[in-house]
Amino acid sequence: GAANPGLMAQLQAQMGQMPGGGGEGAGGPLDHLRVDPQFNMLRQLVQARPEMLQPLLAELGQAHPEVLQQIQDNQEEFVRLINEPVDQNQQMQAQMAMQALMAQGGMG
Repeated sequence: GAANPGLMAQLQAQMGQMPGGGGEGAGGPLDHLRVDPQFNMLRQLVQARPEMLQPLLAELGQAHPEVLQQIQDNQEEFVRLINEPVDQNQQMQAQMAMQALMAQGGMG
């Protein structure tokens, strides 16, 4: 694929050294993504299949260039959020968002 190897290496390096827990209440610039069902869906997908991150980000960049810009400006924060466990409530919302997306014929 056309994955950016530098970014992937950086993400994997950061994933390897994630501090256990913490980060609660520290509202970073991407904090609003935490409650975004689409982000939670992305997070679930990426946690299950890390190789999906690049194509998903590419798709996100086409639909929401401003969000992709935020992510690129705050890569460390993004990686931290991506690695946070998804709680049950968010998981439900994510699955509903995913089904809605599928129903619209999105995602390829």
